[in-house]
Amino acid sequence: MKKLLISVITIMIFGLSANAQCSYTDFQCPQNYKTSSGFSKFMGSVTGANFIARKAGESIIKKSIKNDAEGDFDVKLESFSAADLAAGRFKSLSITGKNIVSDDVYLSYLNLKTICDYNYIVLDKKNNTATFKEDFGMTFGAVMTESDINNSMQNKEYKYLIDEINSLGKSISLFNIQSAKVKIKNNKFMYVIKIAFPMFGMSKSVVITSDINVHNGRIIFTQTNVMNDYVKMDLSKITYLLNYLNPLNFSLRILENKDADMQIQEAVIKNDKIYVNGIITVDKDVVTECKE
Repeated sequence: MKKLLISVITIMIFGLSANAQCSYTDFQCPQNYKTSSGFSKFMGSVTGANFIARKAGESIIKKSIKNDAEGDFDVKLESFSAADLAAGRFKSLSITGKNIVSDDVYLSYLNLKTICDYNYIVLDKKNNTATFKEDFGMTFGAVMTESDINNSMQNKEYKYLIDEINSLGKSISLFNIQSAKVKIKNNKFMYVIKIAFPMFGMSKSVVITSDINVHNGRIIFTQTNVMNDYVKMDLSKITYLLNYLNPLNFSLRILENKDADMQIQEAVIKNDKIYVNGIITVDKDVVTECKE
């Protein structure tokens, strides 16, 4: 059961790709499923075996998360019976994390909760794999602050995105992005870039304001505008640049892996924080390698 639960949490927390292929309304929960007999469930309840197994499962999942991420986590696992849980069948799972840091990516809050009241994943100990015996789904909600986003932008992979843009500008001695940071003020997203213009021997800070929206399961920037009067830029190109360097999608990279699909359904700015909600799905019969 330990390796089974670890494989589940590995997929759900650190294993999703942003291939938006289905919506919450499209997802279908398993029907006519089977669990242990009523007598087995009764005995598990009377003897306390189900309670012990559930608490052990919660402890194992929490420990697995803490091996891969910093933060304060709470895990709630609901099982049908100890026998069902050992077989990989469980009723629901909810995971809540605060002040999360994983792979140099920061989130103030993250909650994941199973959609269906029946979930079934089978462990193959010999091949060290887990098979999803039914379609599996979770809703998720995340909160990012200005500080979270700026800390995540210090990640070397995000800096590589900026280096790619700079390689184009440097090739024609036109521009070089020296620094980039985010500000969120009055529920408005602002991307502040310090740009050097070698041809003119000067550097200027450019402030780009934008609304955020969701398109095809991804966060996009719309209604972009440049606040600086001394800078004249093509807004369509600015929008393209901002979406290419999108630090919000980058901050959700801790939910990425080839074995599942993630679709962002809503992204809004409230109280100068970014709130994101969506759905995560894994198709029936998907086989994934378990994490040791």
